[in-house]
Amino acid sequence: MLKRRNFLKHLGLSGTGLLLAGRSLSVPMPPSAAGAAKLRIGVISDLHHLQFGKSEEPRLKAFMDDVVKVKPDFIIQCGDFCRPKGSDGIMKEWNRFSGPKYHVLGNHDMDVCDKATIMKLWGMEQRYYSFDQGGYHFVIMDRNFLQEDDKTLVDYNNSNWGPLPSPKRSFTDAAQLEWLKQDLAAAKYPVIVFMHQPVFLSDFYTELGNADEILSIFDTANFAASQKGSNNAVRAVFMGHDHDDRYGIRNNVHYFLLNSATYVYTESGAHFYADSLFAFITLDPSGWLHIEGRSTRYRDTVPDQIKAQFPTSISDRHIQLQAHSK
Repeated sequence: MLKRRNFLKHLGLSGTGLLLAGRSLSVPMPPSAAGAAKLRIGVISDLHHLQFGKSEEPRLKAFMDDVVKVKPDFIIQCGDFCRPKGSDGIMKEWNRFSGPKYHVLGNHDMDVCDKATIMKLWGMEQRYYSFDQGGYHFVIMDRNFLQEDDKTLVDYNNSNWGPLPSPKRSFTDAAQLEWLKQDLAAAKYPVIVFMHQPVFLSDFYTELGNADEILSIFDTANFAASQKGSNNAVRAVFMGHDHDDRYGIRNNVHYFLLNSATYVYTESGAHFYADSLFAFITLDPSGWLHIEGRSTRYRDTVPDQIKAQFPTSISDRHIQLQAHSK
């Protein structure tokens, strides 16, 4: 993993993309519906309960304790959450919140089962879906398909992606892509997307699957919105999987990599964080997006190279989402 961190030269960031550093950013979107209230979202990603045979209930409890205090409008986990067995405590913690709760499928959620099994545990009716709330349209995607030699796509199932080379991983099926096109075209509000595997900003540039098709769909939808003068463009995309903390802009869409709640994995193994990482996102009626993240340190001693390269935080950010002008 470490030797794949020189990724910027592979992403073509000049022109269509811009990677920005720092904790406080501002780039200008039109306000949501007049008189609308702030929308608060609690988000946690890559908990990896039992990934190494270790319970991560205390990390989820830390998140849920804050959720109970903050009382967000909904909470969402962005993939690699838990396993179908040994997760009763995880689900009990998760269900302490009585409000709406949403799930994103991650690759490790199918380490020992198929999608239907983990979805049943979570009460997740569809593997991809969308909903409206607080003047925004939210889209949840499933990028957990592998590509076989004949180019057909197969669901992630019982770690079947593990032995495959990275270019065969992290694909999205054709039916979902067609649904995405239609869903974005029909959206009545600014769009916020959640997915597990990134389509942008990732160091794992050989493991992006058909990310280019998804980015093209976003581009096309946003161009159509700009031509109509409508406000239903894709504004922000939240992604997990990489266990990193990054932000960047591509074609006026704001992309966020959400750090793992638990650890970073390098060639030297898993390096655990001392405390749980998670965030609260606020969508303000004025058009501002605020992220209130958490910071910690490494639980054990790690080389300075790892400290320098892998942040133990989800950064606070303050961003105004920009509309496309006609």
